[in-house]
Amino acid sequence: MKLFIVTLLASIAAIQASPLNASCTVTSYSGVAAALQSCSALVIKDLTVPAKTTLELNLKSGASLTFAGTIRWEYAQWQGPLIEIKGNKVTVNGAGATLDGQGAKWWDGKGDSGKIKPKFLRIKTTGGSVLKNIKLLNCPKQCVSINSASNTVLDHFTIDVSAGDSGSKGHNTDGFDVSSSTGITVQNSVVKNQDDCVAVNQGSNYIFQNLTCSGGHGLSLSVGQTSASGSANIVKNVTFSDCTVTNSDNGIHVKTHSDAGAGSVSDVTYKNIKLSGIRKYGISVQEDYEKGNSTGTPKANIPITKLTLSNVKGTMSGGMGVYILCASGGCSNWPWSGVSITSGKKSNYCTFTPSGFSC
Repeated sequence: MKLFIVTLLASIAAIQASPLNASCTVTSYSGVAAALQSCSALVIKDLTVPAKTTLELNLKSGASLTFAGTIRWEYAQWQGPLIEIKGNKVTVNGAGATLDGQGAKWWDGKGDSGKIKPKFLRIKTTGGSVLKNIKLLNCPKQCVSINSASNTVLDHFTIDVSAGDSGSKGHNTDGFDVSSSTGITVQNSVVKNQDDCVAVNQGSNYIFQNLTCSGGHGLSLSVGQTSASGSANIVKNVTFSDCTVTNSDNGIHVKTHSDAGAGSVSDVTYKNIKLSGIRKYGISVQEDYEKGNSTGTPKANIPITKLTLSNVKGTMSGGMGVYILCASGGCSNWPWSGVSITSGKKSNYCTFTPSGFSC
């Protein structure tokens, strides 16, 4: 019996030290595919991904993924994304690691034009997934794209593209782009970039809370830019709360695209928002975008209903505190309270006046 127990313990020790367990820590791109198949607790450490290659992480249901060290991508002109994370009920932890997009290799001051630049991180998770403590450094273009995802929380993200400020090289470096999803929460995160901190394009039931944004275009909705179909242009039940926007072009920016098909924006709330050093518009709502530019002629193809602002306060470094350009019949039921944007160099302008606010 003693010999049997000794043999059994030796066998268990051999299994625990086996290459199968060791293979769950991956340090080369060539080992990723096999680890995804065999591991439910995967560690990716100090990895370099080949050029024109997406690091595709299609995780097993319930799996965990931890990044360690620095993950980098070799340079090439292509659309990306550099990394895509998919899975149901998964947990992804940055754990102090850095995902380095090495954006300076692509930046040319032209954003979506000029060099072909890859998007950075695409998230397609479901079922109560959590992604946390993730640092993205120097996105070549858009940083985080949440697309076709549901019931997912992003917590304690740091997106730092501030190096792109030098020479005005970084452009179109959106922090969080969210579309075609439902039940998404982004919280306790910092974005330093040159475009929207958050840009909601489509979908429903989104929460953005405790975000700190600087250098970009603020907390935005941009609805109707990607599809002419009515179903694609619907945004509903979105809340921004307890967020700070500093040294940015805009604080709050809601725009609908007059060259899109029918759609709607409804039940959007901004509450407890602090603004400072805003250059262009503290609050801007426009129904006049075509081909990425403001035309000055609004259309009511995507009406904005129940846009609620509560305790939105701040200061301008120029520009205009509040700008509202609604088409006839395009805007309705906007309850505003505690809205105060001061130090603008231009007077407020409104073609529609919310209740509780004097334009």
